[in-house]
Amino acid sequence: MPALPTFPETDRLFFLSPHLLMAQLRQGGLTHPYKDHVWVYSCVNAIAQNLMGIPLLFFTGSRKDKKLVEDGPLVQLFETPNPMMSGAQLIEATFIYLGLCGEAFYIAERKNAREVPKELWTFHPNRFKEVVDKDTGLIAGWTYEKGGKKIPFGSHEIIFFRYFNPYHDYRGLAPLQAAQAGIDQDFWASRYNAAFFKNNAQPGGILETSANLGDDEFKRLLAQWNDRHQGVSKAHAIALLEGGVTYKQTGLSQKDMDFLEQRKFNREEIMAAFKVPKSELGIYEDLNFATAKTQDRVFWTKTLLPKMALFEFVVWHQLCAKLSGPETWAEFDRTAVDALKEDLKEMLDAGQKVWQMGVPFNVVNETLNLGFPKVEGGDVGYLPFNMMPVGSQGLPDPSPFAVVPPSQPEKAAGPPPWPAASLHIPGPQVIMRRKMDPRVSWQQYHHLWAALMGKFKEKMERFFSWQERLQIKLLEERLAKARLREYMAEDLLFDLSEANEILKKLAWPMYLTIGTESGKTLFVELGADPANFVLADTAAMQVLKDKLIKVTRINDYTREKLRETLLEGLAKTESVNELQQRVKDLFGFSEARSLNIARTETGQAAAPARDAAMDELGVEKVQWWTAGDTEVRETHQFLEGMVVPRGMPFPNGCLYPCDPGGPAEQIINCRCVAVPVID
Repeated sequence: MPALPTFPETDRLFFLSPHLLMAQLRQGGLTHPYKDHVWVYSCVNAIAQNLMGIPLLFFTGSRKDKKLVEDGPLVQLFETPNPMMSGAQLIEATFIYLGLCGEAFYIAERKNAREVPKELWTFHPNRFKEVVDKDTGLIAGWTYEKGGKKIPFGSHEIIFFRYFNPYHDYRGLAPLQAAQAGIDQDFWASRYNAAFFKNNAQPGGILETSANLGDDEFKRLLAQWNDRHQGVSKAHAIALLEGGVTYKQTGLSQKDMDFLEQRKFNREEIMAAFKVPKSELGIYEDLNFATAKTQDRVFWTKTLLPKMALFEFVVWHQLCAKLSGPETWAEFDRTAVDALKEDLKEMLDAGQKVWQMGVPFNVVNETLNLGFPKVEGGDVGYLPFNMMPVGSQGLPDPSPFAVVPPSQPEKAAGPPPWPAASLHIPGPQVIMRRKMDPRVSWQQYHHLWAALMGKFKEKMERFFSWQERLQIKLLEERLAKARLREYMAEDLLFDLSEANEILKKLAWPMYLTIGTESGKTLFVELGADPANFVLADTAAMQVLKDKLIKVTRINDYTREKLRETLLEGLAKTESVNELQQRVKDLFGFSEARSLNIARTETGQAAAPARDAAMDELGVEKVQWWTAGDTEVRETHQFLEGMVVPRGMPFPNGCLYPCDPGGPAEQIINCRCVAVPVID
């Protein structure tokens, strides 16, 4: 039997497989990841180059009333920080160093902290060494080291940026360090792939023979093998082995190692450490336009905006706050970021809605940080669409006749008697023949409507609060000593007749006040004396009386809902406390319900009074006008501006907006108004 080859001889026949080559290369380490690793380079650049493109602005004044600084030492410093760099390049270098080292340094050429530096220079952070005060433990200065030279700097000569490092009191922690394992794996995977194609385009292996080979035979065999099989162009060529030589594969193929998926995983890990999405690196697999756009927006809001804030805070704390002269600070111009403009649009829409609720413009601007300058008169809030100061009392006074709210209707307990002697016979009315602006008419009406509706809402809230307390007390009294099954739900409910009387006493004075004020307002609009409008003399009184009968339906609805929920609770043999909780839950919607009732009742009490006032003043045509916002019904949007003769219904079946005799779906919560048309 031929002798087996010795170890040295076998070793000579061992061709390094890629995985062993990788192990050898690993000893050298990845010392320049920004230069040698594509994903590190891409992630760091995605952050730095996006931020360098955003203008850095300087402001003075106060945070609430800031003014742009267009020129001056600070502006010039950050436009040209040194002869070698522009301001944009300085910002780019700052965030490259932060990404790779977790920190960045500016050397500020100045004598003390109160001076604006003449120049700013930035160098690799590993050249700086902190000098710590032994007594305080704080940084007293820095030492710059390069080529054996050491240059000391005072604390006022260094501006120091860093990401927080829980493992070091003074130095920063880079995202690169957190991603190091994935970076190394991906780097060696890339080298493995290069070695694979460079050597033989096949996984590594061993040429074996049972015979001893001399040096000449070994060299000849090796040369023949390399000549025929080394290189990508010779992959998969047929091998002809002589003298009992056999080939044995020892390396794993890329397929065996799930090579591609592993590299993708490494890439995702690196991107996660830097918080950079795929789309920013030009990778659009599994992405469409919408998702790419969303990723871009998320990249700015979750990654870049916090870094911008860090830069601004450091520049303020270590530079601007210590300068002599007026307070000045730096801000990136966020309005220059296309990805954030959708956010700005949403904020503007939100601001408009809040402003329409009566919040002053300057308050909205400051709260939402819209960036607009303060405007004169912007500290006053306005009601929607009417441009009248919030909180102002009474009506606008376009004529010499003041509108005085009547006091008597508020004291009335029910429909007052109508003795003939009390009837007021108005004299001839003089109408100022002027063309009505429907927007002004709606504004004046809405101002009154909003004030009266708010008062009606408060009364309804108090009524529901009383009703809730009453119902809870009834449950406690009637179920205290009795078994639940001895009662039906009907026996536990409040007395309907009593509740109806109380509701009528609440509603009737409000109807009279709303009707009186609405009629007087229309007289004012048309230039007539409002004192000549007497609600009791008009057909509107009968409409209001009919409404007083219908208003009790509010109690019918409440009682029915209470019956349903208590019946369900009794069927489940719930305790008294559980039944009382059901009552509380039901009345939990009282505020919203009070608003809906107040809107509807106010509109339906005002509309017939306005119509009666038009009748007295001889108005022949009316025009439908809406609130003009998104809450207006589509059918009412269609009607806006439509003119019909008085007494003829509009296409939706109403004689005028909020017509109590109109279809329910057309009058509930309606805020439209009938505007008199004067030819």
